[in-house]
Amino acid sequence: MKKEKSKFSTIYILIIVVLLIILGVGGVHQVQEHQRKVAIENEEKRKALKKYETEIVEDLANNYAGIKSVEFDKYSVSPMGYIEWVYYINGYVSNDISMYQMDIANDKKPYASELGKLNVKKGKSDFNQIKIKYNYEEDKR
Repeated sequence: MKKEKSKFSTIYILIIVVLLIILGVGGVHQVQEHQRKVAIENEEKRKALKKYETEIVEDLANNYAGIKSVEFDKYSVSPMGYIEWVYYINGYVSNDISMYQMDIANDKKPYASELGKLNVKKGKSDFNQIKIKYNYEEDKR
């Protein structure tokens, strides 16, 4: 009688162990799949941000002479659905913010929304000679 109980409890323990292994493997697979999807989303977001930041630099190059470098600070997404980019030209950081903005739903290209004190003059710069420092970090509000 005791031997039969021992046999059944051993079988139950084996079944439980097998089920736990199956659940563990499935859980690991789900986590890996989620991480893969997040990595793809982040890569797509980086490509879009780089495209928009390049368009901003092209616009600046078409309107201002003497631009050697453009550095982007963290971008932010407003509650109203606007993406805002703060940038610095030639490493010059002033108290006045220079910002481009884009409505996610309606705009196709970013546009200058605030022009702070820029250390360049009206004219044109050679876009190919401008060094761009991209920033893909979102400023969480």
